[in-house]
Amino acid sequence: MTVATIKSNTWTYTCNLCSVISKALTVAFMAVVAFGESAGRARAAAELHRQGYYKEAKALMLEDN
Repeated sequence: MTVATIKSNTWTYTCNLCSVISKALTVAFMAVVAFGESAGRARAAAELHRQGYYKEAKALMLEDN
């Protein structure tokens, strides 16, 4: 094996590793955002329900994103 071959193989491996890590972090970030949005909707619906706006609270929880 030459130095160029070793360097090429190492570079390919690290690029693949970085892309896997990047995808994993992107998925984790999207999951955190989705959870935050869901929690915010639930909190808003609970407050609407507490104030007597039952139809609005139900509509908030049942509407699609």
